[in-house]
Amino acid sequence: MGAQFLFIFLPYISVGIFLGGILYRFWRWAKTPIPLRIVTTPAPRTRLGVAWRLVGDALWFPNLFKADKLLWAGGFLLHIFLWLVVLRHLRFFLYPVPEWVRGIQTLGLYAGYLIPLPLAFLLARRLLIDRALYISILGDYFALLLLLSITVSGILLEVFFRTYVVDVKALVIGLIHFQPQVPDAHWLFVLHFLLVMALLVYFPFGKLMHSGGFFLSPTRNQRANFQERFINPWDFPVSYNPLNLSPPEKYSQALEEVKGSEKG
Repeated sequence: MGAQFLFIFLPYISVGIFLGGILYRFWRWAKTPIPLRIVTTPAPRTRLGVAWRLVGDALWFPNLFKADKLLWAGGFLLHIFLWLVVLRHLRFFLYPVPEWVRGIQTLGLYAGYLIPLPLAFLLARRLLIDRALYISILGDYFALLLLLSITVSGILLEVFFRTYVVDVKALVIGLIHFQPQVPDAHWLFVLHFLLVMALLVYFPFGKLMHSGGFFLSPTRNQRANFQERFINPWDFPVSYNPLNLSPPEKYSQALEEVKGSEKG
């Protein structure tokens, strides 16, 4: 029963939480009112410039490069290695395997061997630099340790505890086609699988969600059209309770008295 829950029910529960959590976060961000221009300057003045800015933020992190080149190098390498590893794992999800997925297998393999290095660097930076340690929270360490555990267990599976690829692909394809099966798996593969499921569950609710959230960030997706007059959509008449101890007329009268005394 434990194996059935692990390889049949848990994957569907984790993917459901992952997709539902992402949709929920995007829904919350989309419905949040943005009454003012709060774009981070210097900012583009055109929509095409905004699109180019978002592309840059997603691919090569220009602002981080200007602020901290060493941190930029660690973050950039982490994202490149992570994407190569993810794309390499597409061979377990696709049948037949596309030629371009076959072509990146070697790159993805070496990226998997190297990805613990930027993860260890980012973790050490949070522990050793005072300003990074001051602003770090438990979620920051949890995300880094979770990713580090997944990558290290994956390396051990590749180098020392070789997993039968056919069984892994049969497991994944069976889940995709709603014909799940329970494989005879090594304990390290079970741990690796559990860690990946934990990552799926955690992803929508932690800081890793920044990978999609910055597209809806008003500090990044707004234009710098400050010369245009902005009318606050929330500026509408408000009715006051006449029994209120501090009605607006009270303040008006007080202001008139102050103005009169100043003139005198």
